[in-house]
Amino acid sequence: MDQQKALNLKRSVLGASQFKHIRKVKRPKRNWLDLPSEITANILHRIGVFDIFQNAQKVCTTWREICKDPAIWRVIYVDASFDTNANHAFEEMCKRAIDRSQGQLVDITIVRFRNEEILEYIANRSSQLKRLTIACCDDFSNRIWTTSLVKFPLLEELSLYATNTSTEGIETAGRYCSKLKTLKVNQENYRFWDYYSDGEYEPNDFMDDWIATAIGENLHELRHLELIGSPMTNEGLKMILDGCHHLELLDLRRCLFLHLGGDLWKRCLQQIKCVKLPNHFPEGCPFIYKTDEFSDEFGGFCQEYYEESEGGSDEESEGGSDEESEGGSDE
Repeated sequence: MDQQKALNLKRSVLGASQFKHIRKVKRPKRNWLDLPSEITANILHRIGVFDIFQNAQKVCTTWREICKDPAIWRVIYVDASFDTNANHAFEEMCKRAIDRSQGQLVDITIVRFRNEEILEYIANRSSQLKRLTIACCDDFSNRIWTTSLVKFPLLEELSLYATNTSTEGIETAGRYCSKLKTLKVNQENYRFWDYYSDGEYEPNDFMDDWIATAIGENLHELRHLELIGSPMTNEGLKMILDGCHHLELLDLRRCLFLHLGGDLWKRCLQQIKCVKLPNHFPEGCPFIYKTDEFSDEFGGFCQEYYEESEGGSDEESEGGSDEESEGGSDE
């Protein structure tokens, strides 16, 4: 009704002939093919590898040619968990994307790939790679790490989520990836806590400092280190502090075998700008820690264990006070 009143008002003000002319004016049609190729490439890049191969490149010849441009494949993200029964198809799709980059690939993320050979495929064709993210890939062997990391001389960031690595792999990174400044080795520690909470195992069965030791001995230029869910102990943390003098951020969330306090905690505060503590919730950690999957019951259990372990002596509880913790964790 309000629209009709508005039309009648316009008719009375403009006159019937002018009003009729105005209503016949049509908006020009938008032709997506008229967009500059660089803008189209930017748009297509954002829709992802799967949609480019399955849909976008089939729209028209112009779009198909743009989809072949190596510049559109400098950053690649392939998540095979989209369909766990089509893992091989995602692997082949990832290989096609790497081939189209023609050696210009600088950033790649692969999720839930079962075949470790994909890492070797990346290494043999991506010498310019700067960022490598691998998530939920459990079957990567020691051999694949040592043979692949040798071929990433420009690598600046290596992020592993629920993905196994090896001492030899870290040693190789220290020897051949001289530009590496960021390392993330984040794990789902609730897997072994489930066993421990049922009384089948003791904490000593899971404590392990080999990753921390390898990092401290080989990766001396790190600025950013995340070890969320690591089973390391205080000895492993000491190895990191001894070997990584340039650290600016150290993420120890869910490292529940650490007993921070006294001189060790003071050393962390003096040496590192930002320290995230074991009892802090792992918010913002992709792939493995999600709020809807991380139950309140487990969070409470971890908090209880950590508080008990910190209460062993007055010296340790002094280093882990709320006031100092907040000061050490501010970014």
